[in-house]
Amino acid sequence: MIRSSVLPLKEIPIWQRRTGRRYFCYNAFLWGIGNGLISSSLVTYIIFSLAGPFLDKAMIGVAISWIIAAPRLVGLLRLLTPSLIDWTGSRKRICFWGSLLSPMILLLLPGLTPFFATQGARYLNLSFSLIGLIWAFYHLIEYFSTVSLWSWIGDSLIPQIRIRFLARRERWMIAGQFLGMLTAGLYTWYQKNGYPESQSWRVYLFPAFLGIAFLITAAFTIVKIPEVQWSKVSGFRTRFRQLVQPLSSGHFLAFLLFACWIQIANGLTQSTQYTFQLKVLNVSMFVALMFQAWTRIGQMAFTRIAARLLEQNHFFGILGTAYMLVSIGSLCYAVATPDTWFLIFGAATLWIFWVAVNIGINNLLINLSVPENRNATTALYFTVSTLAFGIASFAGGWICDHCKDLTVVLPGTNRSLDYYQLAFFGGTVLRLFGIVFLIICWALLKRKANAK
Repeated sequence: MIRSSVLPLKEIPIWQRRTGRRYFCYNAFLWGIGNGLISSSLVTYIIFSLAGPFLDKAMIGVAISWIIAAPRLVGLLRLLTPSLIDWTGSRKRICFWGSLLSPMILLLLPGLTPFFATQGARYLNLSFSLIGLIWAFYHLIEYFSTVSLWSWIGDSLIPQIRIRFLARRERWMIAGQFLGMLTAGLYTWYQKNGYPESQSWRVYLFPAFLGIAFLITAAFTIVKIPEVQWSKVSGFRTRFRQLVQPLSSGHFLAFLLFACWIQIANGLTQSTQYTFQLKVLNVSMFVALMFQAWTRIGQMAFTRIAARLLEQNHFFGILGTAYMLVSIGSLCYAVATPDTWFLIFGAATLWIFWVAVNIGINNLLINLSVPENRNATTALYFTVSTLAFGIASFAGGWICDHCKDLTVVLPGTNRSLDYYQLAFFGGTVLRLFGIVFLIICWALLKRKANAK
């Protein structure tokens, strides 16, 4: 079913390339629906509902950070992807089976939730750990597929259409995520009074099963995409040299540090953000998903404009401006209270500009990875950046649990800041500092271009 000839891009007919690009978008759309239906938010609310009356005893911050961090920590194994590709002889095969098997593993989560609920009083933290392991193993298999996919996309595009296609694919994926989040949000809102509080976790099972069905469906779109030839490597030493070779490039290293800095800054505040929404603002899952859906609506509208701006001569200026705008989004959380919880929608509005950041980073990744080494460069980038996010997320959850009662009085004033405000203000400053690495990357690339 997934056998196809592996040809250089120039030898693949134009109509077949166009078909492939179209199915890359279909894949992103269906995956987006599944991802929107069974997102980290849904898993977080399952945990919160299972904890129920044990919130004071349970390490909620650590549990949430485990859900966020565990997939990224196991992501280190993505370094094996180039070897898997060469061993199987097909990126298409890795993408298909990874996309098919990962949601089947995820079926364990809604399938075992009734057991976790009945045994929660006795094995609460153990249940959280098992949920985290299922979530992590699902992501690990998906990661193999993702690395193969981005390497494949990179070799399937000529430079002249790259940014426009990345924007188009991003728009399809965002549209799918919006539909999935809207469906899950409306369903949980309509069903919220249908179960007693002790069984509120049942509300989240249907979106989970439906999301998994869409993730499985997305895998079959890969069958229609033509395989593109890549450079194969034999021998462990050659593979290792190829893997670390991008680190010798100053501009790639600056780019990687920029990506890691983003992930660290985001990771340190992820658990705090979820905990703040759940415990302080008491935001329902419907509102949480509408928050994300609002961002997706804005991103769908802004994607085409972002692509056009990034295609012009001010690529780094647009990327840097978009990054600074998303960096200050946490300030909306810092000023929100239970009476003014709606202020967090200011963050949802600012985070619309993540679409420009994502397109820009994906374009830089493809530009900085030479075709002969694209598999290894892609694996290295995703592994290192998401590992940074995973470690930072777990650290952020631990800090949240141990410092949540912290209050600091500002010198010379009667005003005080609680832990959440300190975390959101600190996260903003930390994100903004990442612009330094982006400037370094721009300067090095400009010097290289001038040298030519």
